Amino acid sequence: MVELLVANIVYVLYRLLVTAHIVKFLYKYIPYGFAVLVSAQLSFLYDGGVFAYLFQAQALPELAEFIQANVLYTLRVGIAWWIIKILWDKLDNYYLSVFIGAELTFVVDYFIFEGVY
Repeated sequence: MVELLVANIVYVLYRLLVTAHIVKFLYKYIPYGFAVLVSAQLSFLYDGGVFAYLFQAQALPELAEFIQANVLYTLRVGIAWWIIKILWDKLDNYYLSVFIGAELTFVVDYFIFEGVY
């Protein structure tokens, strides 16, 4: 249980300190959806490491499982950032919106990566 709490804290801090800034920076130069897509791919690699540690992975997953997880993750990221954008527009607070979105999606990511490791 403590490991899950630590993973959640690391996950959410990463979203607030890194991903939020990547999306916000890219959004200045490219459309929001593309900024989210680029960020999703970077986040997938990071989250894969966090969840591999959480699930004590002993080997890399099969390529098909890795691709399936990436597709599911990218769809989830798109939906999450759509929700974050709605919250951002309503709350007028970008970082609070990212925090809420990160907490909502941690559970979903847990199950996506559970099937991989």
